Amino acid sequence: MALTIQPIEAPYPALGIATHFLARRAPFSGFRFGDFVNTLDGQIRRRHALFAIDDGRMVGYLGWAVYSAEDARQFACTGRPPPNDRANGTEVVWVLTAAAVSPAGFKALIDTGKSLNIGRRAMGVRYKPSGAKIVFDQLIRARHNGPAGRYSD
Repeated sequence: MALTIQPIEAPYPALGIATHFLARRAPFSGFRFGDFVNTLDGQIRRRHALFAIDDGRMVGYLGWAVYSAEDARQFACTGRPPPNDRANGTEVVWVLTAAAVSPAGFKALIDTGKSLNIGRRAMGVRYKPSGAKIVFDQLIRARHNGPAGRYSD
């Protein structure tokens, strides 16, 4: 079996497939529908979305924005994302949506996403179960462990 990581070119089918997959998984299942669909639509239309497909079945999704360093810093401080029209910047990749049915699928999505953004910074905020806020900020470096986009289970 081969796991393929790829974009889906047609925006409406991609949006439907992503919504169907993510709506069944926490925390996405608890998000406000309109806000969530608008976020996914922006990721897909900007071509900041990857799908993990295994034997014709969707098994993962990764969506991001790319912000200016200032917009990313403000997002980290306030928790409010910049307007969608500023999510196609050049400096900082901000992962907004990530889910997979397996750790291998998740790793394949992240590795492929990184390969598309080498030289940029990856930044984000994660919250621990205790409520602690963790901000990460790191340079995305090239990895030399084979081609991105095709993985074997």
